Parts: sequence; structure tokens; C-alpha cells
Amino acid sequence: MPVTEVERRELANRLVAVIGEEPTETLMQCLLTDGLDHLATKEDLRAFATKEDLRAFATKEDLKALENTLRSENQVEFAKLRAYIDSAIGKQMRLYVGLLVGVMLTVWGTSLVYAFA
Repeated sequence: MPVTEVERRELANRLVAVIGEEPTETLMQCLLTDGLDHLATKEDLRAFATKEDLRAFATKEDLKALENTLRSENQVEFAKLRAYIDSAIGKQMRLYVGLLVGVMLTVWGTSLVYAFA
């Protein structure tokens, strides 16, 4: 039901008395002059929107497909990162074991030289 100009003016006058003139002007500018009858509903948009119009918006299925794509890309990247970390840890372990064996052989060799000398 549309609001008449008389009703709008009466509402504005009462609001000025309660909240002041500037806030009333701001609020009245936000109110629709023709009421809610002239707003488009979802059904209106579906009836008048073309396929080209609808392509501009993402649907739930589009978002789900995007989520699945991102998940699979993340899984691939995570697998690459894990392989790199495993490789780095393996290299580090071989280096430490090699150094440990070298130090142990040096210590044993030195102790054997002193034992048989």
C-alpha cells in the first residue's frame, strides 16, 4: 500500500519533534516514496533476467566447483611440499650419519694406534 505525501509529511513532523531536523531529513530520504509495491522480487528477476544476465553471477554449484578445484590444487601443492621436505630430511640424515661414522672411525682409529703402539 503506497504511502501518501500527507502521511509522509505527518511522519516527518513527528520525527522532527523526537529526533531533530537533520536526522529526520536523512531518514526520510531513505524511505521509499512509492512503498514496497514497486520493488522487484526474486520472481520478477527470474522472469526478466536473460541467460547472459545470469552468467554474471555465481551459483552455489559454481562455488562448489571452485571449492573442489582449489582443494585439488592445494592437495597437489601439499604433496609437492611434503616430497620436498622428505627429500631435505633424507639428505640431512645422510649427512649426519656420514659425519658420525667419520668421527667414530677417526676416534677408533686413533685409539687403535695408541693401543698397538
